[in-house]
Amino acid sequence: MYASFICIAMLAGMNFLQIYLLEVNLSIPRNEQGFVTGLLATYTEIVAILLIIPFGVLADRIGRRPVMIAGLLFCAAGYGLFPLATGIDELVVYRVIFAVGAAALSAMIPTIGNDYTGEKSRGRLFGFSGVMNGTGVIFMSAGLAQIPTLLSAQGFTPQQAGAGMFFTAAFLCLMSAVIFRFGLRPGVPQEMQASKRAPLMKMLAGGLRAARNPRIVLSYLAAFAGRSDNAIKGLFISAWVIQVAPEAGASVPEAMAQAGRLMGLMGAVTLIWTPLFGLLLDRLNRVTGMALAMLLAAIGYGSMGLITSPLDNAMLPAFVLLAIGQGSAIIASVTLVGQEASPAERGTVVATNGWFGAVGILIASLLGGYLFDALGPWAPFVMIGVFQACVFIFAIGVRLMSPGPVLS
Repeated sequence: MYASFICIAMLAGMNFLQIYLLEVNLSIPRNEQGFVTGLLATYTEIVAILLIIPFGVLADRIGRRPVMIAGLLFCAAGYGLFPLATGIDELVVYRVIFAVGAAALSAMIPTIGNDYTGEKSRGRLFGFSGVMNGTGVIFMSAGLAQIPTLLSAQGFTPQQAGAGMFFTAAFLCLMSAVIFRFGLRPGVPQEMQASKRAPLMKMLAGGLRAARNPRIVLSYLAAFAGRSDNAIKGLFISAWVIQVAPEAGASVPEAMAQAGRLMGLMGAVTLIWTPLFGLLLDRLNRVTGMALAMLLAAIGYGSMGLITSPLDNAMLPAFVLLAIGQGSAIIASVTLVGQEASPAERGTVVATNGWFGAVGILIASLLGGYLFDALGPWAPFVMIGVFQACVFIFAIGVRLMSPGPVLS
């Protein structure tokens, strides 16, 4: 549960906090910030595409704990170096360092969750894990994102205030690595011992072999749409708020704090919604649950096309729908893949699920950054809503043709 809290906070936090550096440290023109934001996320996802499956295989061979610890150490280095950048090229290098850690954590969080639970309670566990995810997002947005405002009030320069925010995140990564060293069990689960002896190439191909199962394919597609929606939210909501801040008469630190409060609201909605949806997943056919999740996500992200300003309180119901849809999509995907993956290759299959998520984030970041600048801040969100509507239609087909086991 602590892993669900701190790892998601650190992964979502980088996307959310980096806009501060683009605006304050590097003075990137606002009509180019969408492109730069998408560029940095693109490099991150290229690293994830290259490394996330090898990390899953490694976890099936040597255990989850060392992969988790290594991931946090790389994330700490990325956070610590980021505010020292003097140009876009340096930002890219530091973001790639962070991305190595992000790939490891993305592979391990759902794997550990599936290791520690039984089939009948899998939805409830990931529902509560979603509560911890939401708490982590609130912690970053309503906590760490407020550091620049607090430090600026104490007389620090905006650049120093931003550095304090990033250095605090780096320290939390280091502290969490120590916690996982003593808190997680060493080795691999007993039922996975045979996978340590399997040929490496066979293990690497385990995720593709699993795709013979249409429900695994559905979970991969849901990860493609579900993880990309999480990235879009982190990447572009803060950029959207900062872009409209001058019209509202707000400074950059004030706009960052307002974006943090908006993210905090969505995190609070996640706290309430995901355990309820997790209970529902344990009572529904998991494919039915996936279809429902994709429908909610498509509605939530599609509603962003109606937003006039994220600073307008009248728009808050749309952001509530966004949080409901995002939370539903993520836990439905990891629950379904956990049900269907073979225990001997769980780390590899779950990592392959994450690989599809990384591809989704890559495409969403590239297209989203372009659409953000070309059409408007709402465009990346509507694009993801269209992706999710397509997965919903596919889920209906899988439910009719290959519904899978019925939970007793």
